[in-house]
Amino acid sequence: MKQFCIIWLLVIFTTRFCNAQPPAASKQLAVLEKLPDDTAKVNRINELAISMFASDPAFVLELIKRSKQLSEKINYASGGSVAYGLHASMLVYEMKLDSALLLLDKGFDLIKNEKGIAAINQQAALQQKYGAVFQQKQLYDTAIKKYLLAAALYQQTNNENLSIVSFYNIAVMYGYLDEPEKALYYARQVNRIAQQTKDPEFLVRSFIALGDAFTATKEFDSVYFYANTGLANPGIENNPFVAGKFHQLKGLYFLKGKKDYPTALISFDSALSYFEKLNLPFEKAMVYQNMTSAYLQKKDYAKAIRFGTAGIALCRQLGMYELGSKTLSDLALAAEYSGQKDKAYTWLKEYVVSKDTLEQLNKRKLVNELEAKYQSQKQEALVLTQQNTIYKKNVLNYILIGSAAVLLLLFLLGYYNYRQKQKLQQQRIADLETQQQLLATEAVLKGEEQERTRLAKDLHDGLGGMLSGIKYSFNNMKGNMVMTEENRQVFERSMDMLDTSIHEMRRVAHNMMPEVLLKFGLDTALKDFCNDINRMEILKIAYQSIGLKDAAVPQTTSIAIYRIVQELINNALKHAGAANAVVQVSYGEGNLSLTVEDDGRGFEKTILQASTGMGWENIRNRVEFLKGKLDVQSGENKGTSVHIEMSV
Repeated sequence: MKQFCIIWLLVIFTTRFCNAQPPAASKQLAVLEKLPDDTAKVNRINELAISMFASDPAFVLELIKRSKQLSEKINYASGGSVAYGLHASMLVYEMKLDSALLLLDKGFDLIKNEKGIAAINQQAALQQKYGAVFQQKQLYDTAIKKYLLAAALYQQTNNENLSIVSFYNIAVMYGYLDEPEKALYYARQVNRIAQQTKDPEFLVRSFIALGDAFTATKEFDSVYFYANTGLANPGIENNPFVAGKFHQLKGLYFLKGKKDYPTALISFDSALSYFEKLNLPFEKAMVYQNMTSAYLQKKDYAKAIRFGTAGIALCRQLGMYELGSKTLSDLALAAEYSGQKDKAYTWLKEYVVSKDTLEQLNKRKLVNELEAKYQSQKQEALVLTQQNTIYKKNVLNYILIGSAAVLLLLFLLGYYNYRQKQKLQQQRIADLETQQQLLATEAVLKGEEQERTRLAKDLHDGLGGMLSGIKYSFNNMKGNMVMTEENRQVFERSMDMLDTSIHEMRRVAHNMMPEVLLKFGLDTALKDFCNDINRMEILKIAYQSIGLKDAAVPQTTSIAIYRIVQELINNALKHAGAANAVVQVSYGEGNLSLTVEDDGRGFEKTILQASTGMGWENIRNRVEFLKGKLDVQSGENKGTSVHIEMSV
């Protein structure tokens, strides 16, 4: 029953755009009743219902009833659709899902043929609510389709920020479906929208989504990064759910990433105290299960049984069989290790029953999904039949209109053909210019790398050999000469300076063209680079790679990516004043993705667009050379995130 947490989050997001509860709402309603019966009055009633949504359900139901009646009276489809959608939302939160679907169908029938921006936004809102219903029914395939349809509709009206609800819940569902890469993709979409809107609340929610997604991918350093980033937000303690989630993510980092059970338990205890303020049963059960696991690993079996018993009580109450199975497994082990054989046997039997029940539920869920798909296809076929009937009735009219338009069309085609030839010529010129620019960039980059390689070889083989020879000669001289103590000290200092010079020469040669990149590939080179920076103890870098270790990345591409990472980390060191950074590289099916994030002071993107510095210019040139896409997200005191995607 994972849906309890999802419902609570959905309430937060969907009421995010509502106004605060107005004072003396009944007085406002009395004022509204005096207005003439028109569309403005319906809109005002709906707005009042939205503002009261989370505070007075009974009053909201009365407002919805009046809105429906007045909308039907004046034939105002849009207002009635909003009222039906609000009523359906209330039923979703009460888990009356079939009734909610009926109301959504009525609301959608009223608005489905409208074409304006407001109508399309309302269609998107209803599709989002459809997604919520199917999500609660655990029909995840259908729910994801509805959420994606809502996002596409919002995209049409340039209201992509309203898609944050869809992307957040899609990320949650892919986590449940054990598809961590897709969960991470949609969590990044949530973060991207939050960065664009600069809404602090959306940004915090995106950190939760990313933390959950990285937990699914088992990238626990990133989980820790986003948990700490979230907890650093001012006023976070005033939001118990959000604070609890970040402490829970931090506990998972120490439990599963570091195996530091005492520290994990401190974080879980903090999370539990926050969730208890809101009485969130699902989240409390999750924390109890994690605390049971931590105490079991710590061999404190009495406390493992104590928290496991509390957790399994919630799981039984809410029918959470999957989480209950994990808790029962830990309880059985704790009882067995502590010598309580009877309890161990009892919990083991309940574990077997819970697993069998979960298997039956999964089979029933599969049948329900197939039924939902069948009904959807049946409805689509019915719509297609109706469309064909309408088409046959109107075909003669179309033929007459088409015949009248043929002469005009011939004229327009001639003019269009002339304009197209001009556009094609201009496009060819632009393509040639772009191709020339790319060839020039490629030549410059190849020349630069060749010169770097030559200089590195000259430094290492030429100057390096000479300095090593001088050091060898000096050592021979020392053995054949009698020196005073003062001269011996001067000689030793000179030898130390010579060693420092040889080391610095080798470091410069390595930076110009690292041998590890040419010999062992991009993954090893990037890992060594990050380790070198970490050893300097001025910036902590968490390096993560997915599918890159055995990937056949061309040498030219590897060098360009290595230089980009070098430049971005140098920017974080020299300009951003960052303390932590994350370098993530993933490769799969011919696509390579690079993300570099830091927690530095950040900058406004308008400054970047006007920048003439060589650093960002080199990065842009290399990305263009690789035919990749560059996305930079930053702001004052918000750190910097650079994401690059390309085909390899």
